[in-house]
Amino acid sequence: MQLPIRTTQDLAQTVAGCDLPTMSGIAAQLVATLSDEQADLTDLRDLIAQDPVLTAAVLRWANSPIYGTARSVNTLEAAISVLGLSRVRARAVAFFITNAFEPPLGVEREVFWTSCMHSAGYAMWLAIAAGLNESEAWLAALMVRLGELIIGRIDAPTVQAVEAAALPVQQRWQMERERIGFDEGEVMAEAARQWFFPDALVDALQKCSKPMTYMAFSPLGTVVHLAMLLADMETVDAQSLQTLPPEAVSALGLYIDWMTLHIPERSSFTEIRA
Repeated sequence: MQLPIRTTQDLAQTVAGCDLPTMSGIAAQLVATLSDEQADLTDLRDLIAQDPVLTAAVLRWANSPIYGTARSVNTLEAAISVLGLSRVRARAVAFFITNAFEPPLGVEREVFWTSCMHSAGYAMWLAIAAGLNESEAWLAALMVRLGELIIGRIDAPTVQAVEAAALPVQQRWQMERERIGFDEGEVMAEAARQWFFPDALVDALQKCSKPMTYMAFSPLGTVVHLAMLLADMETVDAQSLQTLPPEAVSALGLYIDWMTLHIPERSSFTEIRA
């Protein structure tokens, strides 16, 4: 394999040949529900019930203090009612994807997964404010960093160099493009395409590192972009919010003054992995 990768066709072949994790039957069916407007609670309950570990995870999420349930949630049907169909689908898909990857040499496991969760949490917050699907945004932002793990399967030295450099997120994307030809969002987009994720989510992953450079605007990709910038900040406050790209903020109909007043606590971004 010649690096950097030059074309999207070559990227597709490279991702397909890099020992990409195989989606289980249940995971593939869950991915299919992401774009199924007719999916209902019973179908989702029956699908999740086939996997005892996922079932336990869904019950754990529903009983999390963040949802403030007055009594214990003991059945899948009740858990889905508490969480909502959209959130359960997104988290169940993320459950399979995140457990399919093990960070390679050079990637500090806890730091990496914490970064993923922070990106996802900020994306959910921004999506709500922008009138987008919060669960879709949460899942897309969680998935972006997994592209770095796929890069590790393509060329391990690239990930080791990126992690050793400890660069700000935009410089990390640039370094990835220089070394292998594509950044982690673009690599993850190709993996998501091969896993048959919805087109809108694939498009968001493809564009999230530089969303304002595309003719066809992706609101979801722009939310993910801003979320990753926020997750990369040591502290999110009035001053750091001013460093966000104003054209991206404006394109989503957001306002820095409003964002300053409603900054969420990072501690509220709960863990979803088993």
